[in-house]
Amino acid sequence: MASVFAKMPYEPDSRFQYRGLIWLFIILGVALRLFLLARPGHLFGVTEYDDGVYFGAALRLIGGVLPYKDFVLVQPPGIAVLLSPVALAAKVIGTANGLAVARILTVIVDGFNIALVGMLVRRRGRLAVVLSCGFMAIYPQAIFSSQTVLLEPFLNLFCLLGLYFCLDSWGFQRSGTTLFAGGLFLGIAGSIKVWAIIPVLVIVIVVLIETFAQKRFRTIRTLVSGIVVGFAIMVLPFFLAAPKAFLNQVILDQLYRIPGQRVGFQTRMSDIAGADPFIWLFGHAAIVVAALSFVFLIFFAVAVARTWSAGSIFSIFVIVTTFLVFVALLWPNDFYYHYADFLAPYLALTLAVAVSDASTRGLGLNQADLSRRAFATVAASVSIVTILSFVYESQIPSAPVPAKVAGQLIPRGACVLTDQASLLILSNRFFSTDRNCPQMLDSFGSALYLSGGKTIDAGAAQNLKVVKFWMSALSHASFVWLSDQSSRRVPTTGLPWSYLISHFKVMPSPGAHLGTIYVRDS
Repeated sequence: MASVFAKMPYEPDSRFQYRGLIWLFIILGVALRLFLLARPGHLFGVTEYDDGVYFGAALRLIGGVLPYKDFVLVQPPGIAVLLSPVALAAKVIGTANGLAVARILTVIVDGFNIALVGMLVRRRGRLAVVLSCGFMAIYPQAIFSSQTVLLEPFLNLFCLLGLYFCLDSWGFQRSGTTLFAGGLFLGIAGSIKVWAIIPVLVIVIVVLIETFAQKRFRTIRTLVSGIVVGFAIMVLPFFLAAPKAFLNQVILDQLYRIPGQRVGFQTRMSDIAGADPFIWLFGHAAIVVAALSFVFLIFFAVAVARTWSAGSIFSIFVIVTTFLVFVALLWPNDFYYHYADFLAPYLALTLAVAVSDASTRGLGLNQADLSRRAFATVAASVSIVTILSFVYESQIPSAPVPAKVAGQLIPRGACVLTDQASLLILSNRFFSTDRNCPQMLDSFGSALYLSGGKTIDAGAAQNLKVVKFWMSALSHASFVWLSDQSSRRVPTTGLPWSYLISHFKVMPSPGAHLGTIYVRDS
């Protein structure tokens, strides 16, 4: 083993070797993600709630039904626009196959994210490339977030594309065209999820400071112009169609969201630290989370110290953005496992800053020998965690596939009201021939919007607007399909529930974990 490492150059200019390493981690990361997607039912089964909303929005969009104006969507429209080509293909191949294609596309997108992190740090040395790309490849929350259509992989893609065009490994790009392209990608990132405002603001401020120092004011104008154009192209048509609804659904109702209870600190830190496989192996959740958090804290402290002593624009951006994104994940009451994936690229870049071109002057150590030892240690660690990840993923249970049964229970073209759009998409029952059929996609988001930020378990079920909304939707539906989690999204008391019980009857079970289907009988 030592002889192998002895033959490997460690100079920062070894770009071809770095390119090979980046490809190695792309293949590893994609393999881990495809392995999870290949688990029984995970390609064509119900694994998430959000994927039905986002792919459903794209399906609605190609039919001329606009978010915010015609149905509630509590995220910016970027994901619907990006998925519209797949949605168009789904008109031919079926919505279930379309969502399967979108899931595979998400895996590919996350593979690009690994590559972009590697390209951003490639001039900082081999160890920086291995540690950052290895982290991106095996980080559990990145793997889980790319199992289906979620926002974070796409958000990370356009943020990283923006950074790649705006920054090199040490400072910002000088070319106006390159900076404009970087701004364009950052603007598109903002059209996917508002969280993009964090890296966008940091990079604008950092470039602004550098611009004033060098009196190159055209630089900041070029960057900001790109951001505005990218965001406007994706968002402006939808905003103009329904400006008030857009602001309420995307911004205000998210800011004032009132959940039933706040997600605890340990749960958040467990996801941020990627602790699930280690907890599964060792148990002792609190100890595992604390240990992993301590490791990340050490790397962050080293990165801060190196930035403080000899910081570049790149490292300043990385440190500040990592800290702000981390704080943003702790701030809101709600938290879901895939939120942590937004932190993944900045954690990876922080690791790279911490170990890049590590100097051993004055320590009496041989630089090349230390690099080989560090490289061997990191490679061994990544290999062990990779094996653990494959074993952990093999224990994940199968997902229910609705298409087999739903086709026998619900006729094609029927008007079906559901609290989870993915049930209909994966059953090829998403489109209705009834023009009066409700266009609702997001039952959870609809409750937020109509109640001014409340969830069902926080009191939205008693809100008059929510009650009227469900009464109107039920009055037009021929079938109602409620998931096993419907109590979190649908009023299960009062007038809507009474109407459901009195006007619909329960059909034969569609299968385990596929909820209950009701058919109108009066």
